[in-house]
Amino acid sequence: MIERQSFNVEIRRLWPSDMEGFRDHLMRLDPRSRRERFGGGMSDDFLVRYAENCFGQGDLLYGAFVDGHMCGAAELRSNKAIWSEQAPFDRHIHAEAAFSVENEYRRRGIGEKLFKRIQRAATNHGVETIEIICLPDNIGMQRLAQKFRTHFTFEENALTGRLTARRPTPYSLVREASGDMLDFGASLFDAQIRALTPTEEKSA
Repeated sequence: MIERQSFNVEIRRLWPSDMEGFRDHLMRLDPRSRRERFGGGMSDDFLVRYAENCFGQGDLLYGAFVDGHMCGAAELRSNKAIWSEQAPFDRHIHAEAAFSVENEYRRRGIGEKLFKRIQRAATNHGVETIEIICLPDNIGMQRLAQKFRTHFTFEENALTGRLTARRPTPYSLVREASGDMLDFGASLFDAQIRALTPTEEKSA
């Protein structure tokens, strides 16, 4: 078990160099977590392919790290937001958000930290409405979203929650840009560490 004391969580943006770490995080999700995240019991092969295709121009990802271990992730996806090359100059756009936290790291505030980071990213990247889709029995996700005043409706055997993001400020935009630069450097450093780590330690 993980000690509740000395539990420090770092949230940072993920880049293509983080793909391997993101893939491994998804592979560590237990069957229930996989079902809650993807709506079904997804195979390892599916998760590998999914991770490989998660760093396109319409994708924005963040990871939660504890002692260098990626134990959670949040995704914000839109083909019309500012981070996409196809983005129009239009505030009335929406993005879909999704979250995953490994079972032994749950109920420790990681989901809430990821949610706040996604909300901030949406604000600073031109998104007005954040959409979250979850299964009706995913009570944990619903409670988390409701903390941020997300309104849920039942649509096609799933619950769809919608949250309106705030408008950006000059300070929030500068904070976002500087944070991205720091996160990019951390991503490259982590990739170098993984490259130097023996294979047997990676699979341990």
